[in-house]
Amino acid sequence: MKKIAFLLLTVSLALTSCSSSSDGGSSEEIPTYAMTAKINGTTFQANNPFGGNMFSNTNIWNYYPLEDYVMLQGRSGGVWGNPEINIWLKKSDIAVGTYILGQETFDTPPSHFIDLIDNSNDISENTKNGTIIITEVNTTTKIVKGTFQFNTVDDLENQTTPDYSVTEGTFRYQYAE
Repeated sequence: MKKIAFLLLTVSLALTSCSSSSDGGSSEEIPTYAMTAKINGTTFQANNPFGGNMFSNTNIWNYYPLEDYVMLQGRSGGVWGNPEINIWLKKSDIAVGTYILGQETFDTPPSHFIDLIDNSNDISENTKNGTIIITEVNTTTKIVKGTFQFNTVDDLENQTTPDYSVTEGTFRYQYAE
């Protein structure tokens, strides 16, 4: 009798722990926003420009060529929304780890880069410093997750005080190869 009770308990537990999903068996819940952050203390919640909270976009910038980089774009408010944060990850370097960001030089593109675009002002933002931390990469489902923080300055001036401080950033995207 004890064996039957144990078998029933085991089967019952196995059935209640099973779940199904369309992303290859993961029971992970897809967040409402693909990217979140605080920009100078103000909450930023965004999806890709077409409103999706899952897929990355096509990289349209020639200094980060599509064949080499994945672009994770979070734009608040859809196609014409503002502001937006763009993260570029070099395809060969999409791996769990911490990546330190410095001021970009277009002569030697970095393996990871982040940019803030805010069209509501006359400031031309330029990433001064920051960090991207990739916390998870699933090469089967092509899901990349992580956190970020960075500061920007007006690239027309040699500033030490940031115009924007972006903190508590998170991202979760499915990237294309």
